[in-house]
Amino acid sequence: MTKKITQIGYMDSCRSKTMKRLTPEALDTLTNSFEVNSTMRQIEAEADQEMKSKLKGDLPVVLYACQMPEDGVRPTAETAIPSGFCLHDWDHMKVNPRKFYDEQIAGKETELGIVLAHVTPRGEGLRLVTILGEGERITQCQERLAAAFGMSEFADRKIKDLSRVSFLPSKDYMLFVDNDRLFNHVLEEGNKDEGMKDEGLNVNEMKDEGMKDEGMKDEGVKVSDNFNYQGIKFSSIIEALLRRIATQGNPREGERNDDLFILVRELRHICDYNFNTLYMLVAPYFPTLPDAEIRRTISNALATNGRTITPVMRGVISELRNVSNASDETDIQLPRLPRLSAVEEMILAHYPKHLRSQVYMAMLPIWGVYGTHIRFNYMDGRENSLSFQTAVVGKSSSGKAFAAHLFDLMTKRIRIEDNIERQKAAEYLAICNKASDASEKPDDPRPRVKLFGDDITTSQMLEYLDNLEGEHAIQFTEEVARLSKAKKTVYGDNDDLLCKAFDNAMGGKESKSHLTRNIRIPIFLNCLYCGTPGGMHKFYNNPEGGLNNRVLFAFMPSVRIKGFPHYENLTETEQAQFDEACDLLSEAGKDGRKVQLPWLEKTVMMLKNKWDKEDDENPDEVWYDLGKRALVVAMRAGVLQWYLRGCPTDEKQIRDIAKVVKWTAEAHRLGVYTFCGKDYEDINDIDNSLMQKQGRMSKNKKLFSVLPDHFSVQELIALRVQNGDSANVKMVISRWVADGLIRKVSEGCYEKVLQLVA
Repeated sequence: MTKKITQIGYMDSCRSKTMKRLTPEALDTLTNSFEVNSTMRQIEAEADQEMKSKLKGDLPVVLYACQMPEDGVRPTAETAIPSGFCLHDWDHMKVNPRKFYDEQIAGKETELGIVLAHVTPRGEGLRLVTILGEGERITQCQERLAAAFGMSEFADRKIKDLSRVSFLPSKDYMLFVDNDRLFNHVLEEGNKDEGMKDEGLNVNEMKDEGMKDEGMKDEGVKVSDNFNYQGIKFSSIIEALLRRIATQGNPREGERNDDLFILVRELRHICDYNFNTLYMLVAPYFPTLPDAEIRRTISNALATNGRTITPVMRGVISELRNVSNASDETDIQLPRLPRLSAVEEMILAHYPKHLRSQVYMAMLPIWGVYGTHIRFNYMDGRENSLSFQTAVVGKSSSGKAFAAHLFDLMTKRIRIEDNIERQKAAEYLAICNKASDASEKPDDPRPRVKLFGDDITTSQMLEYLDNLEGEHAIQFTEEVARLSKAKKTVYGDNDDLLCKAFDNAMGGKESKSHLTRNIRIPIFLNCLYCGTPGGMHKFYNNPEGGLNNRVLFAFMPSVRIKGFPHYENLTETEQAQFDEACDLLSEAGKDGRKVQLPWLEKTVMMLKNKWDKEDDENPDEVWYDLGKRALVVAMRAGVLQWYLRGCPTDEKQIRDIAKVVKWTAEAHRLGVYTFCGKDYEDINDIDNSLMQKQGRMSKNKKLFSVLPDHFSVQELIALRVQNGDSANVKMVISRWVADGLIRKVSEGCYEKVLQLVA
């Protein structure tokens, strides 16, 4: 057992990683510095609590509970060595902190073991630093001090992290400093982990510095910015949820526990149902609850039914996401992509692993062109083909160029065929230009071009589609902004054309000129578009048109990569494997027979039933509506997977395909909701408000006209229940009586006085 003078460390701000030794001179310099005094004046003048917290981050911070490491590197909860001091925070005091200190503590510092005391930077509480008694643990010391003031416990009982920082205010906030005992304290070095033993907290649950940097207790409890979900800070999510579930008036017994239970229920899906993550995020927001109760409540909330994100959470995320600029809406977390067919896995191997999902989504429209003859019926009996539309969304220089490389890689044979067809068209035009009259012009070769760029006109596109006679084409652009410039054409909004392309509906043009032909054909067009979030929002700007819920949004991940990525081409062996898959798709369906896969229909139906059940538990009209189209896309992806895997019949392969189907459906629904959910919610709110404006009277007028001249309350109840309304008729009866429409004949029986036209 050795003895050592405790060395306390400080940092210039909570964002620093290196420490300096705190001495009496350094403490005096810091508390009197211009920077600290200026920051404190700003905090005092600021009314917004969140802004106060941000300003407080500029203050220097001291680590009283642990010793300063010899290397000066900021310690973590696992590496921190006890200093022999205990930290006490008393936040949000109902009495003036200075007055309380003068009346209850002043003069008793030595008796209580206090070596430093100051008002917290926000002016709402006290921070006390005391010396731990021999063999005393942190919680025991806190309980001892609480008992001295007649309290059951101190507000920060759960704070047992030795590496927790304390914000240092200006000189006029300091109430007491005992330099001798603070800077010359002798610590007996024994078990370094003693300060963390039996404290009811696993240090592994607090590895991230997010719980330490912000001084959670005295700044209104804020999770570190290091924690985020889809680019949104967890602190913002939790605060938004607490505002939604906040109770009015004075909290009742157990009410905060209820709030904790609801909060965990909302957060658990985006926290992957991980107990440690949830504990770390929510525990600081409930400082007065015992640690054991917090743990028990989290466990109970995790054990309840429901394994999907709730409508409330989706609304919060959508709200917070739309607060920021559209250019920040590119980060989305998808489940891990299941294993695909051999040829797809081969292609994926030529791209970074973090782009697996994006490459798969971008491949779908291209595969659809090869599988142009494949037809099958959806569960509603409507004929479907492999029509896909993918939008690769990412910020500038985010790596969207992979889509261009993938397009070139997979369409090599089609480009060769297109060049031949375009040459025929060029020769035809040259002859027509030299011909003196129509008799010298040859027949139109009607070129069968399948690849369209962003410079093609709608009229030319329709003619090419007509020439293909029911085969698929694909339009590709590296910048969707180019398409949005000429979005509206003489043949209508291109949204209509693309919607028809997804549905394989009839479209075309009516021409009055003898030089062009009338076209009225099913539109078989696949799309692969790339663009920034802003460009995509401008292009897919009409949710009522239904285009943006037909699109598979492939969001580029936020990954920093130095240098330019180099995508390799296929080797000869790989090219042969790819050509074999293309030949298989090209031949499929040429006999005109529709593919029938009962197991695939069952998979889609099971997924629909699952979503129906989730919607019954947590109704969300927008989320449910988006799922309907996602199932169509998923079934098309399932048919494609079946062909790419060689039309298997064994159960293992079918199970693998089912996983891809479910993943595609979830990715489609989540992508559209993430990118366009706010627009759909706004439309839904407008529709609901319009229905409400019609008033209950319009609905009740119809009921009134159906009722006989003499009716009973039970007859009215039966009619309302039959129409799906509530059985409560008190309001309806009282309103009709007040309006002079009916009068009471006997108990529970009424007769009409006037007749209404419904």
